[in-house]
Amino acid sequence: QRVALALRDVLQPDGINVIQNNGAAAGQSVFHFHVHLIPRWEGDSALRLWQPGQADLGELRQLAEQIGAAIQAT
Repeated sequence: QRVALALRDVLQPDGINVIQNNGAAAGQSVFHFHVHLIPRWEGDSALRLWQPGQADLGELRQLAEQIGAAIQAT
C-alpha cells in the first residue's frame, strides 16, 4: 500500500493495477509470491490480460457454491 500510494503521489496516474501471477500458465516466471504495481493512464492500452464476457448466471451460482464448499473444507 505504501508503494502504491507513493506511485500515485509521484506519477499521478489515472489508476494502478495490482497483479499477482500464480503458476506458469498465468505468466509467473519468478516462483515466489510477489505483486506487480502498474501505474495506468486512460487510453494507455498497456495491459490487456482478459476480455470481459458474458457468463451463465446458473453456472456462476453453481461454481460459487463449489468454491464456498472448498473454502469451508480447508
